[in-house]
Amino acid sequence: MEVGKIQQHLASNSRSSAPLKRQKATNFVKSTAANSVSFQGASGQLSKKSWLFLRNLSESMRNVSEITNAVIAAIGTGIIAPAIILVSPGKGDKEDKDKKFLQAIRQPLSALLALFFQVPATMGINKLINHFAYEKKAKFFDDKTLGALIPDKPYIYNNITKKELEARLNKFEDATNGKSLKQRLEDKIRKDHEEVGLSISDDDLAKRVNKNKKEFVKRQIVEEKYSKLIDEKVAELQASGKDFKIQDTDLVTDDYKQLAIHRNKQAYKELAEKENLSIFDKIAQNLGLSTKKTKALEKAQKEFATSKGLELMKEDNMAIFSDPKAKLKQFVENHQKTAKKAFGNKKFFISLFVNLFMVTASCYALNWAHPRLKELIDKVKANKAEQQQPANDQKVEVK
Repeated sequence: MEVGKIQQHLASNSRSSAPLKRQKATNFVKSTAANSVSFQGASGQLSKKSWLFLRNLSESMRNVSEITNAVIAAIGTGIIAPAIILVSPGKGDKEDKDKKFLQAIRQPLSALLALFFQVPATMGINKLINHFAYEKKAKFFDDKTLGALIPDKPYIYNNITKKELEARLNKFEDATNGKSLKQRLEDKIRKDHEEVGLSISDDDLAKRVNKNKKEFVKRQIVEEKYSKLIDEKVAELQASGKDFKIQDTDLVTDDYKQLAIHRNKQAYKELAEKENLSIFDKIAQNLGLSTKKTKALEKAQKEFATSKGLELMKEDNMAIFSDPKAKLKQFVENHQKTAKKAFGNKKFFISLFVNLFMVTASCYALNWAHPRLKELIDKVKANKAEQQQPANDQKVEVK
């Protein structure tokens, strides 16, 4: 759905547009008037600059990988954990200090071994799975509806070649076919500032453009490639002659679903109240886990948003319901999200299986290396004591 249509909906319904300013930004996929934030009123609201910083940080974190997560976990294990052990209360005698030191040095050693075993395994298995799914088109990863998987955006992003990037950067200021990439980036930065009530000088704008242009160009390449892959999949499905029984509910976009939720905010909220989630259910939900009740709630919310979103789409007389190709394209785009989730689950369990072996290997390595590290440290201490002993003997006075 085009951004303008959401704005028209909001403008036409003052009762729904006012509460939108208080909605969490995480409910929106795109930056629109619908997710503008008010910085007036209740104390504790984010300042304009901090909000802009957090939004930019959120965008930059979209490509955080499992490797980054592993490194962060290793830093916590290797630095924070031993520091806590060393300052924890205890007897304070030499035996207690030695025991704490022994426990403390085990933590960074464990972190290093975990990185040594798990990072290569994670990188390797992810590349291997992506290779078989996207390049080799292995049947095991096929989606039952779409067939061979469409490479997702993170995969496309990580496989942009240096040549592609340089070629596009060389045309960063080319405005032959309308606005240049530079002008589009400038517009985006200005809009981001305007949405939180900030202005930006020409000098600051130039600095931000220079800082963000490589990332912006990468994302443009990803969007273009992904759109092309969707079109290719539509052509493939049309040529296959398959009779897809596409329901209108299969075509509701995320934007219309979000708009429908906000138009029917109270009714949507009551769905959770009807499920009567326990504290355990709510904790599981916040952790991204599922229980019987959270699954039922998720299903009910999805059906609600789809049904109400469909009503809004029909109000707009969306051409997608009459154009077979457009209908199939929207179906492919929507179903791709379901296919991606199923593929993600397969990848998770394969990676988990491989990492179980890596964890076992790192544990064996830790149990082998830790006592030897202790022996080495003890030898260093003993040698240091021996070197200091003669100097101490010379200070003894003989009467």
